[in-house]
Amino acid sequence: MVLAVAGIAYFLAVTQRSSLGVATLIASERFNTNAQQLATLAVFQLVVYAAMQIPVGILLDRYGAKSLLAVGAFIMAAGQFTVAFAPNLTTAVVGRMLVGMGDSFTFISMIRMVNGWYQGAKASRVQQYVSTVGQLGQFFSAVPFWFMLENLGWTAGFSIMSACSLLVTILVIAFTSNEAQSQDKDSQTTESIKVAISQLFENMRNPGIRMSFWTHYMTQPTTTSVSLLWAVPFLVTAEGQSHDFAAFILTAMVLFGFLTGPIIAAICSRSPHLRARLVYSVVALTTLAWVVLLTMPGKAPAWILVICFLAISIGGPASMVAFDYSKDIVPRARLGTANGFANVGGFLATFVMMYLTGLVIDVVHGASGSIDRYTIEAFRWGFSAQLLVVFVGVVFFTLERLKFRKKLAETGNTADIF
Repeated sequence: MVLAVAGIAYFLAVTQRSSLGVATLIASERFNTNAQQLATLAVFQLVVYAAMQIPVGILLDRYGAKSLLAVGAFIMAAGQFTVAFAPNLTTAVVGRMLVGMGDSFTFISMIRMVNGWYQGAKASRVQQYVSTVGQLGQFFSAVPFWFMLENLGWTAGFSIMSACSLLVTILVIAFTSNEAQSQDKDSQTTESIKVAISQLFENMRNPGIRMSFWTHYMTQPTTTSVSLLWAVPFLVTAEGQSHDFAAFILTAMVLFGFLTGPIIAAICSRSPHLRARLVYSVVALTTLAWVVLLTMPGKAPAWILVICFLAISIGGPASMVAFDYSKDIVPRARLGTANGFANVGGFLATFVMMYLTGLVIDVVHGASGSIDRYTIEAFRWGFSAQLLVVFVGVVFFTLERLKFRKKLAETGNTADIF
């Protein structure tokens, strides 16, 4: 029951996070924005999310997962309520920043709660399963929430999302606990914020945790930047597909995670020595998908769009390898700060990708607020910018992995699983 509620909290956090993605064109017309301004609406949300990861990790090690899950859900409720009644872009940005802040409490708290109840290979599987189920939130935003926007309007749609977050706050308080009762005596708790901060810096000095950071940096952003912001403008305006097709793509990306997530979980739990190869393979596959889309002459056939977006979606489940690494590297009492630092990686890369894409689109077609700017040519240049971001991640992941393996070898520990 505890993990079910934690999964619901994460499910709704993903829904709140991705709710702007399906409302992109509506937001562009409602607030009369150009591509760069529209990207800013999402980027500020992710900047806050990324900036809060380390403070949240410190608080997580100090106060536990239950408190932070409840606080996060409440803040997201306030943010969506602000967006619902926003009279201008500035107010909407403030609302999305609150959503990002609340969202920042949720994921690593859910991971910490899983590791409070399970250990070892079982923890690897369970955190992948709960994370995969939570990604259904993208489906909820792509279909039911889109239906609410179409039929009830902007204010009612986002107000309902706010009310759902308030309900989750109550469920978390009533039905969750940090760890299994049988483990309470043995659980390590951080005595003070000062100690938690010192543990953070100890984690950051560890090349293995930096490896986790770069794992998340290069696997997660291509999936997230598309689902949070650019999928609908690209598919509807540039590729000439319908909103229903765009919703189908976003839904298919989530459902495909139910196929790839358990496979990745099985590799992590049964063959941890293959994790690095898995990471490299996923990055190669997602990069290949983008190359196909960017070099396709004219508009791509629907079946190619489906295949490429499914390939891109694998980055989401694969990003969980970062947290599988960290749980094998640091003790549970330091897992909050370690995962918080690692989680910064993917979202740092995501908002850089988002903003660069919007900036390049505006450079190609000027800075007007018309949605006609979202052409195939503009997206080809805009999406190309993200390949540089991924390349940086591959280089630093490789360097930190070599450093960590060398460190383990010098101390007499096996480096085979890394």
